[in-house]
Amino acid sequence: MPVATSPAAAQAGAADPASALKRQLRNEHGVRISETNRYSFGKESTVSGTGTRISGSLQLAPSGPVAADFTWWDLSRPQAGGLPSKKADPYRVIRVGKDVYDDGGRYPGPVPEGKKWIRFPNNHRGRMAQDMAQDASLQPINVYEPSVMKTVLKRSTSTPVSGGHLYRGSMSYEELSKVFKGAFINWTSGKPIDGKSKGKISWRLWTDRDGLLKRLITSDTAGAGKDPLVKWSDTRYTGWGFHLAIAAPPADEVIDEDDLLEYVRTQNTPIPTDAGNT
Repeated sequence: MPVATSPAAAQAGAADPASALKRQLRNEHGVRISETNRYSFGKESTVSGTGTRISGSLQLAPSGPVAADFTWWDLSRPQAGGLPSKKADPYRVIRVGKDVYDDGGRYPGPVPEGKKWIRFPNNHRGRMAQDMAQDASLQPINVYEPSVMKTVLKRSTSTPVSGGHLYRGSMSYEELSKVFKGAFINWTSGKPIDGKSKGKISWRLWTDRDGLLKRLITSDTAGAGKDPLVKWSDTRYTGWGFHLAIAAPPADEVIDEDDLLEYVRTQNTPIPTDAGNT
């Protein structure tokens, strides 16, 4: 039977995941992402509530993720009788550097013929969409930052499992504000977590024999009380190190947000003068 060990002992007998990650941060190295996120109140977050599913690829560099090409769709609550919820239409996103391109087919208004992609300033896309575009994920832990991984490992206990190791741990929001450098953003408010923030992140992290991350499950509880809001995220990582160079969509298929808004204005028919019958 696997035996839990202390973090120090685990590091002595297992490949270091932080070092394994650092070796993958090379130009045009890629990793494939498959993720499910669920939201709900209280402890039922793993089996109920709305959510999001993400599938795609992430291009890495020494600085971390530099491009992403992924598809996401919304998840609804299961139907009555335990039947699975109806799958929503997929939504494709491409990010290259600071430019983010959204699938024009999902835009609710008119789009010029031939324009398949809308380029948005990322700060116009909403908190969830901004976070998702960075690394094709909504995980609260940045697994592509070696210093973050080192901190997570120090706060974990390790168990040998088939093919690698399992790391378990948790931290309160108050601890997070003291441990991590830079702003750690609260996913419910979009504001930095500080010493007064209430909440907790718990994680289970699986690595292979070489220390490469295979799967990460987190439970991110925001606030306090009997039924706080919970985000449960389950991410699988495959294909570490495959060659990947994500390109922006062809320029003639792209329209900028400002140009699209102007196009929409020109398409609107002027409203006739009220004839007194309304």
